[in-house]
Amino acid sequence: MTSLTLELDPEAAGMLAGTLLTGDSCAVRVRHGERGTVLLCALPGRDGEGMRLQLRFPDQGATTWARK
Repeated sequence: MTSLTLELDPEAAGMLAGTLLTGDSCAVRVRHGERGTVLLCALPGRDGEGMRLQLRFPDQGATTWARK
């Protein structure tokens, strides 16, 4: 089994929790092991059902985030 651990600071955790409760969208930076930082995006689900979580990784050598 493979696991993925993301570390959120208290402010990011609070923002994500509030977003999940209200069904809004947000994006927070989270630490991902030795690889550095990724962007965790919480979005409303398709057709307004549930939520979608996306991980966005920075482009190699760039300061912008990859869109998937």
